[in-house]
Amino acid sequence: METARDIKLSGIHYAMFTSYSLTFLIWGFITTSGVMSIQYFSKYIPKFLVPIAAALGPISLMIGNVVMGRLADIVGRRGIYAYTMTLYTIGLVGMGISILLSKIIPASEAFIPFMVSYILAEIGVGGEEPPALAATTELMPYNYRGAMLVLITNFDNIGAAIAAAILLIALMNSTQLSATWTMISSAIIVLIVAIIIRLITPESVRWLLVRGRIGEAERVANEYGLSYALTGSQPQDIQGIRFPPLWFRTLVLTLLGISQLATYGLMAYYIIYLPSLPFSNNEVLATQVLLWANVGASVAGLIGLVIDRLSRKTFTLISFLGGLLTMIPIFVIYGLMSHSALASSLVIFYVLLFLNMVFSEFGWAVRVLLEPELYPTRVRATWVGIVRLAAWVMYVVLIYYLLASASTLTYLLANLVLYVIGFSAALAWFIFGVETRGLPVHALDQAASK
Repeated sequence: METARDIKLSGIHYAMFTSYSLTFLIWGFITTSGVMSIQYFSKYIPKFLVPIAAALGPISLMIGNVVMGRLADIVGRRGIYAYTMTLYTIGLVGMGISILLSKIIPASEAFIPFMVSYILAEIGVGGEEPPALAATTELMPYNYRGAMLVLITNFDNIGAAIAAAILLIALMNSTQLSATWTMISSAIIVLIVAIIIRLITPESVRWLLVRGRIGEAERVANEYGLSYALTGSQPQDIQGIRFPPLWFRTLVLTLLGISQLATYGLMAYYIIYLPSLPFSNNEVLATQVLLWANVGASVAGLIGLVIDRLSRKTFTLISFLGGLLTMIPIFVIYGLMSHSALASSLVIFYVLLFLNMVFSEFGWAVRVLLEPELYPTRVRATWVGIVRLAAWVMYVVLIYYLLASASTLTYLLANLVLYVIGFSAALAWFIFGVETRGLPVHALDQAASK
């Protein structure tokens, strides 16, 4: 029987990589389009609706994470895509139509169908996260698993960076809504390509196996050259592997998720709504915040090319320590020294933000590696959704509170505290956790099921 260490990446692996990557690329487009469109509509809607509208995107994505994550363990990794892709296809088209409507009807009225469409799109892309992470973990050869998980999800940052660049160029020549329509239409084109490629990707062999559909699992494995996923490892590969208790794994992953997700979103996206920073009330400068933040994250995401050579535990510790250390000068300059000459410098802010986003992306890489690796196949997508639920709930609460009533000082202090929490969880995993690098999915299943 062929084992994972004999396998090189083949055409079907590249098809899966392309399919999942395009999904995350679309997510980046949707997020940037949504954030900047809400900023535009904020001039035409009651002020109290702005933080509510800003929070609805993450709430919708959270719903997609949890609901579709659970369904993916019931109907399959591939089976769930009919639901998710339908949702964000309708959402993208609806967002585009709403943008066009805002040119012929009052913007306050066009805002309603836009938000409904935005919610549907976010549920759709959020729903693809757990099954995509699960399928990648279960179908990729173990020696490429980390690279695939990190590089695939990095396309969210790449999509957001491309969308911000499109918006920035368009803002210099036209209006924000015209630029947003350009982003949405580009996402629709990418979506069509993703749907075509998705049709040729297989169901997870490991999922079929644990669901008792052994004959089908063997057929899929033989047809697509995935027979290594049936057995996964040799006996010597799984000797002595013992995961920490379920509660400890879940607590660490939850704290890492809260820290990384909230700090990334608050610093890369929602900080543009604060009234007292150098880019406040300037659409071009605010767009540059999104651009530099996501360029930093995109560059950092290339760590996926070497991630399978690095210790997961050490990389986790370094990622959150770096995030903490790069957040300190941002807090000091733009929080404590907000009236100084330094605090008026856009260049300094962009540089510090870029560096902070590099480590934030490392933290994201940690999450997409450990979340699917620390739970067994039969409930993998469910637990990924549950862990992310806690992170999204805290994120939504922070978005609403910090945008509705907090000062810039409190906003940045909250980010600093979140990094302290993340570093504490990373340190706990470094001391008490287990190294998962290089373990076949069969070994992960056995250790996680104990």
